Amino acid sequence: MKFTYIKLVITIICIVILGIHVGCSPIQPDNIGNEQKSKAIISEYSESENLVNYILNELMKLPSMPPGVSLAISKNDTIIYTKGYGYVNLKTKEPVLPSTQFRMGSLSRIITITSLLKLIEEGKLSFNDTLEELLPNYPQKKYPITIKQLVTGLSGMENYSEHDKFTKSNYHSVDEALTVFSHVPLAHKPGEKYKYSTHSYTLLSKIIEKASNKTFPKVLNENIFSFLAMNSTAIENLDNNSSQMSGLFSLNREGANKGFLTEIITPKDYSYSWAGAGMISTPSDLVKLGNSYLNGFIKKETLNSVFEIQQLNSKDTIRQSIGWDKNWDMDNRKVFEQDGSAEGTRNIISVFPDQKLSIAIMTNAFRLWAIEETAHTLAIPFLTKPYPIKQPEGIFPLEINEDVRGKWVKRDGTLILNGQNDRLIINHKAQDDEIYQLVYLNRKNKYALIHPDGVLYSEINLNNKQISGKVMYYRGPNLHKTSTEPPYLKFTGSNKSLQ
Repeated sequence: MKFTYIKLVITIICIVILGIHVGCSPIQPDNIGNEQKSKAIISEYSESENLVNYILNELMKLPSMPPGVSLAISKNDTIIYTKGYGYVNLKTKEPVLPSTQFRMGSLSRIITITSLLKLIEEGKLSFNDTLEELLPNYPQKKYPITIKQLVTGLSGMENYSEHDKFTKSNYHSVDEALTVFSHVPLAHKPGEKYKYSTHSYTLLSKIIEKASNKTFPKVLNENIFSFLAMNSTAIENLDNNSSQMSGLFSLNREGANKGFLTEIITPKDYSYSWAGAGMISTPSDLVKLGNSYLNGFIKKETLNSVFEIQQLNSKDTIRQSIGWDKNWDMDNRKVFEQDGSAEGTRNIISVFPDQKLSIAIMTNAFRLWAIEETAHTLAIPFLTKPYPIKQPEGIFPLEINEDVRGKWVKRDGTLILNGQNDRLIINHKAQDDEIYQLVYLNRKNKYALIHPDGVLYSEINLNNKQISGKVMYYRGPNLHKTSTEPPYLKFTGSNKSLQ
């Protein structure tokens, strides 16, 4: 959909006068400081907000989407946009608000990492400290394990194992949680290969307790949550859920409701790993966490150490960094980010350090697979000013090449561009046709493709002889710039419209 300035002005007036954006909070006044500055920011980002809002409203119409999604964006240490989409409860149709809390799942580890980095800055811990030195009473393993190996997936520990002993439905302390896996031997020598482990973060939380002489929840509350005003972030407590907590949903895989999302009545309890999977938060709080890596809360030299290239014992490098993943967007802007998932959630925090922008997305179902691409594409309107150029119009027959598990598969297709209902169709007029909506980003040749997995970055080019384009699906982390990766779809066709 192409936005004109007249449409934007009308939309903004409607929003301000009629208050039609239920659950929308474009500005956080507490962070702005005065009404005049608030109005200036509304004006500066109104085009970006309307564009992103349109894209997400279209995305939420797809049956593959979670019932509820929440978004927050900050720039220069100020939250400039927050909004909820969809519902926290499908029966009552209670809407998602910016204040709605979601499970963090495995994204919880970013808060644990941040807590660790502060202790390292205070000189209480070092990446090279070993488990044996720090926790002499913990069951010793065949090989020594360093803190760095714990946080880079090189510890040799299992993620989950058949030998784990889950003797409780709810664990009330880190010490209790350690009993689940402390007896389990290492799967392999530390440093031999990368293997993500939730248990390694539980073990790290015990190290944090020992170094700080405080309980892990107290460390988080005093050193992270209170200091960064992350007032909606906490350790999940299923026995006493917050009134702001969203319902949790899952996709039915069998029975009468197969293929439909239904509410999870008895959620899985992640108290066995507060540090790795057991926290709740909001996108607004997550961007505050992201900002802490830009505003001096985490020192620059500490951040540099986080992104040092990690090596196996063989000297081969791995893509993973310390807690955070390194990536780039399609314009080669640096991004550090982390995504998370668990029962009833999928989420991400992406930070663009050079542009001082953070974006966070949280959901209430284990969906939205292309969440990195979604975050990067939604950030574009806030990263760059509008630069519209004349776009091709008409119906164009295409030859499409799709990357299917590393092999190019040819498809027939059609590109329909009319400025109102732009779309890409694969296998046009066939029973198994795929129709994807395209939204012009009002920036050169860039489009957002609305896909069942999320929002995918796309480009469409027109020259004298042909129309061409590509759609990206790249995820992360990456050792090489995303723009050098092969596209998910690439297409060419005659520049002569069928109309």
